[in-house]
Amino acid sequence: MSPPSGEVPQTPERRSSSSFLSGAFRSLTRLRSPTPPTSSSSTTTPNRTPSLSTRRSGSVISGSGDGTINSISQHVVQTMSSGAVGGPPELEPLAAQLHSSHPLPQRLLAVDSICLILDQYPVRKVIGIWTTASDLLQPQQPDEAVAAGYKLLRSCVSLDNLATIERNVFFGAATLRSDDNHFDVRLDIISTLTRGGRNVEACEASLAPFILSSLDLCFESSRRAFGALRKVHQKKRKLDQPTQETENLARLFHFIIETCRFNSKVYSEEELEELLRKTMSMCQATKQESDIADAVKLFDAVITYMYVPKRLLKSFLEVLCIIYRQLDNLQEQSWNTLSNIFKSHIGQAAVSSLLHTLLEGPHRKSREYPVYRGVIQVLHRLLLEDGATGLPTVPISLLLPALKSSIEAENESQEEIVVGLIGSMLDEGTMREMLRNEADWSNLIYIIYKCTERDDDRTATKAAKAAGRGTMNKGTTEQSASAAYTSSPLDANPSPATARAGSVTASTGDPDGDINSTNHDPLAVPPTRSEPTHRSEVNRISKLLIRLDDLSNGVDLVQKAAIMELFMRFANRLSDFTAGNMIRFYDEQSYFLPSNGDWLEACRSLVVGILEDGSRPRWLRIACVDTLRKTYDTISSLCASDTILQLSGLLLKNIEVEEDVEILNALVDFAVDIADRASNDSFDETIAPLKNRLVPSALSSLSVSVKSPSAPWINPISQSKTDQRFGSPCNVIATAFVRLFTRSVTKSAAKTRTLYKILRETAGSNELDSDARLTILKLLFRLRADFNHALFVSASSEGESIAAVLCRTTETAIFPEEINGTASDSGRPEEHISWRDQRKVSGSSPHSSLNRQNGRQINVPGRVLKPVPPLWMYPGPKGLPEEPVPRCSGVVFSHIDAEECPLGNDVYDLEVTVWLELVISLLQKAPDWEIYSYVLAHLGPQLSNQSLVRSCVPQLQMLRNVICEQIRNSTFHEPPAYTLLKKADVAVCLFHILTVLISYHDYYEKSEEDDLVKTFLHGITFWDRTSKWCIHALTVCCHETPLSVGKSLDNIVQKMSQIVTKPSTAIHILEFLTSVARMPELYKNFREAEFKMVFGVSFRYLQHIRDQRERAATSTSSQHHRSLRHSGPSRDLSASPDLRASKKKSTTDDLPQYLYSLAYHVITFWFMGLKMEDRPKQIPWITRNLSYTDSSGRQIMEEQGQVIVDMMNMVAYSDRDRTLRDEQFAKPGDGEVWKKTWIVGHSLITIETAARTGVSMTTSRRPCGTRFLFTRPLLAPPPRHQVPLTVGLASEAFHTSSYVGILPDDIFQTYYSPLNLTDPPIPLPNDDMSRRAIASFDFNAPVDSHKVGVIYIGEGQTHEKEILMNSIGSAPYTSFLNDLGTLVRLKNAKFNTGGLDFRNDMDGEFTYCWRDRCIELIFHVPTMMPTDPDDDMTYPNKKRHIGNDYVNIIFNDSGLPYNFDTIPSAFNYVHIVITPESKASFVDKRMATDPDGKNRYYKVQVITRPEFPDISPAVEPKIVCGKYVAAYCRLIAINANVFSQVWSIREGGESVSSWRNRLREIKRLRERYGARDAPAPSPPSPVAHQGMFSPPNRESQGKPFNRTSVATFISEGTNRSSITSSSQDVAL
Repeated sequence: MSPPSGEVPQTPERRSSSSFLSGAFRSLTRLRSPTPPTSSSSTTTPNRTPSLSTRRSGSVISGSGDGTINSISQHVVQTMSSGAVGGPPELEPLAAQLHSSHPLPQRLLAVDSICLILDQYPVRKVIGIWTTASDLLQPQQPDEAVAAGYKLLRSCVSLDNLATIERNVFFGAATLRSDDNHFDVRLDIISTLTRGGRNVEACEASLAPFILSSLDLCFESSRRAFGALRKVHQKKRKLDQPTQETENLARLFHFIIETCRFNSKVYSEEELEELLRKTMSMCQATKQESDIADAVKLFDAVITYMYVPKRLLKSFLEVLCIIYRQLDNLQEQSWNTLSNIFKSHIGQAAVSSLLHTLLEGPHRKSREYPVYRGVIQVLHRLLLEDGATGLPTVPISLLLPALKSSIEAENESQEEIVVGLIGSMLDEGTMREMLRNEADWSNLIYIIYKCTERDDDRTATKAAKAAGRGTMNKGTTEQSASAAYTSSPLDANPSPATARAGSVTASTGDPDGDINSTNHDPLAVPPTRSEPTHRSEVNRISKLLIRLDDLSNGVDLVQKAAIMELFMRFANRLSDFTAGNMIRFYDEQSYFLPSNGDWLEACRSLVVGILEDGSRPRWLRIACVDTLRKTYDTISSLCASDTILQLSGLLLKNIEVEEDVEILNALVDFAVDIADRASNDSFDETIAPLKNRLVPSALSSLSVSVKSPSAPWINPISQSKTDQRFGSPCNVIATAFVRLFTRSVTKSAAKTRTLYKILRETAGSNELDSDARLTILKLLFRLRADFNHALFVSASSEGESIAAVLCRTTETAIFPEEINGTASDSGRPEEHISWRDQRKVSGSSPHSSLNRQNGRQINVPGRVLKPVPPLWMYPGPKGLPEEPVPRCSGVVFSHIDAEECPLGNDVYDLEVTVWLELVISLLQKAPDWEIYSYVLAHLGPQLSNQSLVRSCVPQLQMLRNVICEQIRNSTFHEPPAYTLLKKADVAVCLFHILTVLISYHDYYEKSEEDDLVKTFLHGITFWDRTSKWCIHALTVCCHETPLSVGKSLDNIVQKMSQIVTKPSTAIHILEFLTSVARMPELYKNFREAEFKMVFGVSFRYLQHIRDQRERAATSTSSQHHRSLRHSGPSRDLSASPDLRASKKKSTTDDLPQYLYSLAYHVITFWFMGLKMEDRPKQIPWITRNLSYTDSSGRQIMEEQGQVIVDMMNMVAYSDRDRTLRDEQFAKPGDGEVWKKTWIVGHSLITIETAARTGVSMTTSRRPCGTRFLFTRPLLAPPPRHQVPLTVGLASEAFHTSSYVGILPDDIFQTYYSPLNLTDPPIPLPNDDMSRRAIASFDFNAPVDSHKVGVIYIGEGQTHEKEILMNSIGSAPYTSFLNDLGTLVRLKNAKFNTGGLDFRNDMDGEFTYCWRDRCIELIFHVPTMMPTDPDDDMTYPNKKRHIGNDYVNIIFNDSGLPYNFDTIPSAFNYVHIVITPESKASFVDKRMATDPDGKNRYYKVQVITRPEFPDISPAVEPKIVCGKYVAAYCRLIAINANVFSQVWSIREGGESVSSWRNRLREIKRLRERYGARDAPAPSPPSPVAHQGMFSPPNRESQGKPFNRTSVATFISEGTNRSSITSSSQDVAL
């Protein structure tokens, strides 16, 4: 009968990963066993106990199988001759069929049938059946016969009530074949036969030999099967199912355990020892944790139900200690087994055995040291338990002397074990208190001191031999790591994976087999890769010192001092925290000061043990540096110079070898302070370590930074170790020199000379790290000079605007996602662009037009796109490491006239020429893109400071030649592929530099000026991105080099005509042409063809816009049915105030209206620029081009075209088109004045006639102007022979003054013949409505009026109130105003004063105005307005005008950058900032040879509100001569004001010029008083005759017209704060 299911042996729990367990525990293979493991499948039965010897000696299964079977048969015949009982009738014939005489197939069938019967019937006495079939298990039988035999045997042993002899026979049969593959069946039969080991009465003598032999067989089979399976699954870390052999071994262990529990006496002492030895040997050899788990269970059963032989106690404990230490999963299980030993009667003997193991340590072989680690860990736990739960105690008073005794003889491994145990004791709170309570610490201190000292000696010895073993050790480590995957679970050198997963025997490659792991000691920390070897080897000592440091907190000062002295002796062994405590203790107790006799030695030990140890953390090493710096500051005034040098040398010597960048920065900072305080004589010696460090930095980076033939650029990334904050070590040194330069430039010429040379050499060295060179370039490009050439360092680099071109600002940078495959994207949407919020400061604001799309073509053939982090960016880290001194230097100058001021040691003429030569070389052959790009972005701003480069004329000429040649030949460098930039982007930067070089044209030959202009001409069309930059540069050239521009102007216009339809360039071209139109000297040699080319530029753009409108209209109409609703307001979005939920239009929506008007501006101004004789010739051609045919075939001329035609006819024959009205044109004797108005075409003709004499004043009101004409008819007396008049009026009244003889109609008919019946003149009724309409028309001035503020900022002024309270400016400012306009009297002014009071001089007596034939500018000048510091209304009165101006011109004499928000206002859109190229004090300006600043240069820059688009040519600063700056700024102000008007109404509405308003008024009158609707002023007779002889009813005329001029009406009709809307209209 089968045993109960609950007693069926279960497969032990296995580890989750066989590959992890493989090679995890091999250490037990190195234990010495009294008897070596049995290798054969059979075993010799040991001697039995006397009580069982007789039985066992006669029951041993030996001899052949035939003899055994015969013996059994004979015995059965004698004792059980009868057959089976209890079966069916067919059982007997079936039993007979089992006989060997029958064929094997019949026998097999009989076995199957008999097994069924035995399962169904309670058959007894089956031994006869088995005897007949027992030959099936003979060795020569085939496998199918053996299987049938075991099947029959299993059925037989499953029967109940078997006799003892039957059990004995069946046991013998089951153990007959010991080497077949059916061990699982045999074990199942034996287990069933013995009820799982509980009933062994029938086989007691044979059971132990069976178990001992089977244990070896099962283990070898299991190991072979596991190895084979591992080979099949080499890459599979986890084996899902255990092998059958492994399960057999587990079941065998279970069976053995059960026999120990229920039949412990079955084993003799020798058999028990053999069983334990075999089990321990198996633990040594196995690769599966499940085998060890089963072995531990067996050990526990032996301890619990049997006993451990005394001879095996030591080995038994060692095995359990290793298992406890190295197998996390079995730790608790093994500890329970150990606990059972400790709690038994041999517990104290077990503890003594463990202590004895410690004492015997030194003479053991190194491979057995895992034993001692396990022993120490077990002792450690015993110490923790401290006698709890019946465990024995380990007295510390006995343990420490034993440990001390064990290290008397030097032995590295034994000392490490002792250190680990003491560390564990110090780690636990209970034991730490026990140690604290110990009166004598001498043993503890001695152990620590001895172990540490010896290890130091060994470390020094190993270090001397380690130089040549680096490569070998590396290979050995890799080989060991590979071999570890096939090691035993108890191996002392497991794999890294095993160590991480919980093994406590992770190897460090120690040749002695020592280990450092994360589990052998709770305090142990795995060494970092940066730590040197000796630090990792003494890891336990470091942790022990940590705990000793903790223990010292509760002791007195003397004991703590002794501990700290020990720490200082072994500073290199201290942990970081302990070292920090030691430094703090020494600092608090002033042990680093001369009051301590060994203070200098302590400082030296601190440097050697802490600072020079590269594995120490930064904070600790920096604390070391700070402590020694504090000591240096203290003793610098107390000790001798030699002592001070010794102390400083301890730190400075580390500069040349320090690799940690942050530590190097701390050391360099110390060196900077020393050098700054050093004298000129000792300065070179002080900075020598810094200079020397640059050399090894260059050598170390040379190997990776040398340009390869195939690579266009050197990779700037980290040629040496870098730090995110400080960069490379070379950069730290460069930063030190930069700091020293900024400190020395204002006070020491000698130091500055030395540093300037070092900085130049470093910046020009291609072998040094790029970040170091950039750090120096950031300083050198910030060098500036004031008016007197005194040098200073600018706090701003002024390069952010051009940096945006190179994608070096946050908003324009190329992001990783763009690099990684967004080539098809068109860039980030405009609404995400926020960089304009940062562009409020003049001198550092980026250019809006740089906001290009970032969707560049990234699939460049032949290039590898590997993104490289940029080394410089805006906004980025602080440009300079220290804020420069704001004052100018008194000892260093950019230019010194040797005749006026001889040079000496105290004065230094900075060699700016050498610096410029270096810059030129970088532009020609810079191998590093970071360096090259930085030069491109920052050279222009530096060159704008002319005082700096005054002595560099040859270099400036060379620079101009180099740039022009590179641009024309396109030989400049191309950006690396990873930047996604194009060559055109580099060209933009070069054009920017070239634009600044325009200001040095006085140093150029005429041919060089021409070459400069031709280079800009080349860039207009060669690259799309450079067009606007070149156009802006040519605008400056128009003022600076007009002859060269005039020479190439025709080519310039031709180039512009090719690209005018491009949206990115149209506005710049049209603004350029409007500016040139006001400079007639440039085109005085133009012929008709050239003028037509200029007009053609505008016509081409207008046609382009019309085509776009038609296409848009066609597209809109095709979709109109989808957008219309049943009802609602108009969908005209251009004037709709709703704007679709108030969504603002983008800048591109507002530009077309401005550009459209600008194109008509060009036609207007250039037509006026024609010679008088050429104007009539151009009118027909221009008129034809102004009209166009729409999609329906109609000829259309827009309003702008109509007013231009009117303008051309007005100015075609005269340049003196301004006339005045004579209010006294008629004398009293001329008769009563009659007045009448007609609409003739698109003009209003008003004739006022004195009725008697016909004296007349004719007023012609046209869209483009109003003219007055005086007419006096030359009346002759009638001939004498004429018949007197006798009809009509009385003849006697003919000679009186009341006679009405001539009316306005008569004068009108003089100039007009009424033959055009399709468009006759329309007379206007002389009523109030008509008079109001004419008055409203006169309210529109014939020119557009604009107002611009002009603000002066004095030296050092930054606040709005103090700026507006200025009542006077500098001489250059006054000269600028005189060039800007004409000084005019405000009182009784007859022009639009732009809101200035013209009655009572409340806004000053005078102002400046400027006017041409189209535009009038009124300047609001606060310095000319009344200024009373005691009047609180002075400031708001000035702000009232300035705050309402769209455009302000800022003359910035403050010497500081101007911020747009300095004068806040809701209406200020544009500030044109004028800043002298070099700052000068008020006295300097007075003392200058050119007090008016005509020959000085100024930086002109336009800055705008954040949301305002940048369209001005001066958004990027331009350098303009003082004699031209007023004209240049005036042109910028005009265009900016016109655009501001468009921008101000961008939410809806239309900006209409004065001329168009006047045209619209005339059209409205024509619509109102057309011929068919207008009331006839006389009977329906011919108008001409009726008008001639019948005067109109005087009553219908009402009050006579108030004869005042248009200008007078405008001025008198407005108050001092209001401005008519017409004064702000666009000109066309």
